Amino acid sequence: MSIELTREQQEALDPRRGEPQRVLDPRTRTAYVLVPEQEYEVMREALEDERREEAIHAVALRNAADRLHEIP
Repeated sequence: MSIELTREQQEALDPRRGEPQRVLDPRTRTAYVLVPEQEYEVMREALEDERREEAIHAVALRNAADRLHEIP
């Protein structure tokens, strides 16, 4: 889903080019940070890589613990 900015919203964002912009949903008081899509993709990939590495590390620790229990 894509939301198109109004002219007023565009003008509010223009002076702050390059900086992440914070917006607030007045109904829920939920804050959001707007970043350019390319930056978002880089951050998303970095988080996915980190999660994958954590999962691999956890499996390696479990395997090492299992091997220790197998030693007579």
